[in-house]
Amino acid sequence: MSRSLWPWCNSTLMSIQSAKSSSFYKQKVAASFSRAAATYDDYATFQEAVLQRLMTYVATSDAPERWLDLGTGTGRALPLFQTSHPCVEPVAVDLSCEMLLQARQKNNAKGFVCADAESLPFASEVFDGVFSSLALQWCLDQHALFKELHRVTKMYGSVVFATLLKGSMPELKETWRHVDGRIHHNQYSDMVALTDACKKAGFDICVAEQDEIVSWYPTVREAVYSLKKVGASILTGESSRVSPSTWRLFERCYENKYRHDKGIPLSYCVAFIRLKKVQHG
Repeated sequence: MSRSLWPWCNSTLMSIQSAKSSSFYKQKVAASFSRAAATYDDYATFQEAVLQRLMTYVATSDAPERWLDLGTGTGRALPLFQTSHPCVEPVAVDLSCEMLLQARQKNNAKGFVCADAESLPFASEVFDGVFSSLALQWCLDQHALFKELHRVTKMYGSVVFATLLKGSMPELKETWRHVDGRIHHNQYSDMVALTDACKKAGFDICVAEQDEIVSWYPTVREAVYSLKKVGASILTGESSRVSPSTWRLFERCYENKYRHDKGIPLSYCVAFIRLKKVQHG
């Protein structure tokens, strides 16, 4: 990490930030994304589409000096920041140290910090902007999350993020319901609950848009692997372990119900949100 980060980092928290979260769930999330670090860029088609759209919200906001890329992954957003806002000092944060290693090899940034979004190792009001593309859905407590983002953002700073919403991956839900009645993918917040958490944290909502994005794959296996190869197959609930015979039944059911001329679909409901920290009261 750059030595210039030290003046505005909370040194007490900094002593523990390099370790994974003590919660078992956060350890699993970090491990899953670390395993996928080497393959992420080859499979992140959907993630790239979301990132490119989300960057348009950054382009319409004030150009900050210091911007936090939260859940940077392999750092795909970092060169986009430097192209659109050459004076920005991006700081990359991720829960996975392996993802950060990939990002550091490919990009220049002010710093690379392994940390949990719900407990950031930074002093208050140090960032002009916070950016996060498809990372915040891995947090456990969205009220605590947005309070933390509010804390580290300067007054009149922006928070721009995209996250998955309730209704994502209905093909998986319906097929597994038919096969074994179990939950094999994560559950997400709806837009009302999400924006409510943002408001309660003290943000004004400038933009809140919801859209469906469909990715197409040649086979059911490749659709499911598109999650695994980017680290997004970890579950918050039931175990995803299935027998070979159950997997074959799942593939057959998915194929029969959803095969289209374009291929096999996997649909996502995505929120695109831009917040502003303002003085209230």
